[in-house]
Amino acid sequence: MTEFLIAQNDDPELLEWLAAADEYGGGFVRAIARAGLVADLENYPLIRPLLIQMRAKYLVYEPSDEVKREIRERER
Repeated sequence: MTEFLIAQNDDPELLEWLAAADEYGGGFVRAIARAGLVADLENYPLIRPLLIQMRAKYLVYEPSDEVKREIRERER
């Protein structure tokens, strides 16, 4: 069985986008971000492709270069 990412644990760069979209997004963006933040192991794989598309569309919630650099350093 393939192991899927869960934003809170394994997907820190997406988590930063989700947190910003949940806090600052409009109604629809906020609802999608919230769903990604609360999704469990069984349901996260269903919503993750949508989250990736939303992230590409709504770049305003993208983490800063500084945050991305910090995330990369943590992964080493």
